[in-house]
Amino acid sequence: MRFVCTLVEERGIMANSAANYFGAVQGWHERVTGVKLCGGLKLARLPQMLKGLRRILGDPQRKLRRGVAAQALRRAMDMVLDPECPAHANIRAALSCAFQGLLRSAEFCDDGKRGKSLAKLLERLPSRADISQLDDEQLVIMFCPCKNMAHLSGKTVPIVIGAGGEHIDAVAEVRNLVRVDRAPLMELKDVPLFRDPSSNKPLTTDFMRAMVKQLMRLVGEDPEEFGTHSLRIGGATALFAAGATPTVIRTMGRW
Repeated sequence: MRFVCTLVEERGIMANSAANYFGAVQGWHERVTGVKLCGGLKLARLPQMLKGLRRILGDPQRKLRRGVAAQALRRAMDMVLDPECPAHANIRAALSCAFQGLLRSAEFCDDGKRGKSLAKLLERLPSRADISQLDDEQLVIMFCPCKNMAHLSGKTVPIVIGAGGEHIDAVAEVRNLVRVDRAPLMELKDVPLFRDPSSNKPLTTDFMRAMVKQLMRLVGEDPEEFGTHSLRIGGATALFAAGATPTVIRTMGRW
């Protein structure tokens, strides 16, 4: 508790950041010694103290992050992403699936936290082999959950997307992707679902974030207000506008 207080009061670290630093030290200590800090004593007072520090000092203002509108996303994609180009087909499919599937970026992009081995990356990220259904009616892809369902091991969560969206149609985009970007000499399990065809590497979070910003700039929006999470926000907003209940949206978004 003194360590956390010192970070906040003397170093000027925000309470939430101090909590993250403590967690990092806790994790390091457990890995090195096999025991958590304080001999594994339950530290129930620590989160209460952090809550008090946040109440006294206030939380930092969260950066504004807006959702992408379906019409704007489609218009921007059609301006600069040619569906007949293999690289562009991958980007269009990734954007559309993230929007309609309410995907977190870590669920479909390489966030740089899992090393550089393709085999290791594809233990978590979807490959072409993880498409379990792709027809005129719907697309089903098996994903690894990256947050609240992370206790499940492997690709256990089916993302189901219906076809025929008025502005964004992820089913059509993925069907175009597998037509335009073939990998005939490779096993499907070794081909990232959304990839750079020139290297067979998964699309990265940084690349997709920059792409979302570029697309929003093209349609006259402030790019600083958008990121990869804007696809998830926009998809959830579109569902709500279409009449989906909060329970359905929470279920689809894995909340």
